[in-house]
Amino acid sequence: MGASSAEIGQQIKETRQHLDANLDVLERRAVSGAKRMARIGAAVGVGLTATAGVVLAVYILRRRRSVAARLHDAVPDSIRDLPRGWSKKLKRRPAVKVVIADDDQIGDSRAWRSIAQKVATTFAVSAATAISSRILRPRERKASAAAK
Repeated sequence: MGASSAEIGQQIKETRQHLDANLDVLERRAVSGAKRMARIGAAVGVGLTATAGVVLAVYILRRRRSVAARLHDAVPDSIRDLPRGWSKKLKRRPAVKVVIADDDQIGDSRAWRSIAQKVATTFAVSAATAISSRILRPRERKASAAAK
């Protein structure tokens, strides 16, 4: 004949236990996947930030600024904001002679700038690589977790 109510109840109980076990496995997989995606996202963020920093440093070091722009930055704002009467008086003063360094000194300056650019780039790339490898390295499981 048909199954008794006790047998049906037992089958329902076993089915629920089986479904609970499957849900636990799926939850653990989702958590581990989310952690992995978070690590990858962090690595991408660090990589983009490091790249932006290197690009900015190279841009600042390599751009050619006009003499007028460099002089404008060298003169303090307080002098540029003098009242008109004072600035007219200062304009009538004799011109200041500008001494230009020899070509040897300019070459030395360029050489040091080139060295500084190379060192800064190398340092930035090394730091970005170290940070990325640390983030992307798989974590080792503890001995107690492996023993289970």
